[in-house]
Amino acid sequence: MSNAPGNGLQIPTLKRLLSSWVVAPYIIATLLLALPSLLRPVDGENTGELISVALSKQSTGPWQSIDLNRLQLPDNHGWMRAVFTLPVSSTTSESTPLGLYLSGTFSARVLWNGEEVGQKGVPGLSPNDESPGPVDTILHLPANTLSPGNNVALIELSSHFRQHSLNTILHGSETLPGLRLASYSAETRRPISYYAAPLLIFALLLVAVFVIASTSVHQQTLALILATALAVASAAEIFRAFYAYPYSWHMLRLGLLACALMVFACILPFYTARRADIVLPTILLPAVMISGITATLLAGPPQDIVHAALWLTVPVSVALTISSIRSGISDSRMLLCALGCLMFSLVLDKDLFFDQYLYVAVIPLLAVLCRPRVAPEVHPVMKNDSIPERLIVNSAGRKKVLDISAILSIQGAGNYAEIKLADGESVLDDRPLKQLLTLLPKSFARAHRSYLVNLEEVKELRSLGAGKYELLLSDGQRCPLSRTHVGEVRERLSQTP
Repeated sequence: MSNAPGNGLQIPTLKRLLSSWVVAPYIIATLLLALPSLLRPVDGENTGELISVALSKQSTGPWQSIDLNRLQLPDNHGWMRAVFTLPVSSTTSESTPLGLYLSGTFSARVLWNGEEVGQKGVPGLSPNDESPGPVDTILHLPANTLSPGNNVALIELSSHFRQHSLNTILHGSETLPGLRLASYSAETRRPISYYAAPLLIFALLLVAVFVIASTSVHQQTLALILATALAVASAAEIFRAFYAYPYSWHMLRLGLLACALMVFACILPFYTARRADIVLPTILLPAVMISGITATLLAGPPQDIVHAALWLTVPVSVALTISSIRSGISDSRMLLCALGCLMFSLVLDKDLFFDQYLYVAVIPLLAVLCRPRVAPEVHPVMKNDSIPERLIVNSAGRKKVLDISAILSIQGAGNYAEIKLADGESVLDDRPLKQLLTLLPKSFARAHRSYLVNLEEVKELRSLGAGKYELLLSDGQRCPLSRTHVGEVRERLSQTP
C-alpha cells in the first residue's frame, strides 16, 4: 500500500494508534459504561410504585411530606408512612413474591397493611434500645398482605448510629432507590452488576500498579500513588456487594473511599505539572493532601467534598497539560484527552459518579500512567556517533543553514522556536523544542520548559534564592533555570571542557 500523503489513514498509522493505547481505552470505557445496565436483572412487571411518603414522630401522625433525598429523623427516631400502588397482576397467588427493599443508615421495623413483615436490625428510642441493622435489607411480603391499588407500609425508623455529615439516611439512586418494591430475593447485598465498573477497574488497577512499579514510567512515584488511590477507592466501593455490613460501619467504608479519592484529586495536578516540566513546591503536596482529607472527614458529606475537589483539580490539570503541549511535549495530548474524559464524567449524574462513572472515566488516564515516556532532555544515541556541525532551520517555508557552534540558546515561542545566535541575530524555526533537542549535540540541554542552552556558552550558574536559578551566557544573556533541571545542568557543566 502506498504511503503517499492524501491517501487517508494508512495501516501503519492505525497500528501505531492501537499499540500505543490511543484508541483502546476509550473503547473499553464505552463498553464498561453500558455494562451495568446490561447485567442488571430485570424486575419485570411484579413491582409497585411509591406514590407518597410522609414522616411523623408518632405512629398515628400527624404526617408531614418529606424529600427522601434529605431524609433525617428528629431525635434519630420516627415513623414513616409510605404508600405503594400495586397492579392486580402483582397480588394473585401465582404472582412472583414481592420484597420491600430498604437501604441506608437506619434500623427499621415494617408493618405492611397493618401486619408486621420484618425488621432491619432493631429500632429504638435511644442508642441503648437500638441494634444497628445491615445497611441493605430485603423483607418478604406475604401474598395475603398484598392488595390491588394502594398499600401502606408503616415503618418505625431509628438512626442513632448514623453519620451526621450525610444528607440523608436513605441510600440509592434513580436506578436503584433505597426504598422500593421489586421481586423478592434472598440475597440482601447490593447486586454485583451495579458495581461492574469499579470491580473490573479494580482488576485493571492491580495490573497497573504492578506495571508502574516495575517499569520506568514518567514520574513513577506520583503515577503509582494515583493508581494505588484509585485501587483503594474501588475496593471500598465494591465491598458493599460482598458484605451487608451493619449500617454503623458505613462511615468507615465511605471515609476510606472518599479519602482515597481525595488523595487522587490532590496528586493529579502535581503529576500533570511534572509532565509539563513545571515544578510545584514540594512542600505544598503534603499540606494540600492533609487539608483535603481533613475537609473530607469533617466539613460535610465526604462525596460532595471530593466531587468539589475534583472540579478544582481536574481543570487545573487540564491547563497544565495544555501548557506542556504548547511547550512541545507532544505526548501530553494523550493525557489531555484522558483528562477531558474525566472532566466530562463530572457533569453526569452525581449519584452514579462514585459508583460507576468515575471508574469508567479513569481508564484513559490509567493508560497514560502505565505508558513509558522519554523525558525531553534525553538525547537519542546517533547511529554513527557523529557530532552535527550544522542545523537546517525551517522558517516560513524556507531553509537556512546555521553553524551549531554559533547557537547560544533556543527559546520556545508558541508553535515556533526562537534561535539566538552569538552575533545577536535571532532566527525562527517552526519546530518545537523537543524535536530540535534531538537534532543538536549533547552540549545542548533543556534549562527550562521554554529554553534550550548551549552549555559551552554558559559562563555562570546563579542562585537567585527562593529556589530560583538562572544561567549567564557568554553574550550577557540570562536564561531561567528550573529546579527540575538544575541538578542535571550543574553536573553536565562540571563535565564540559
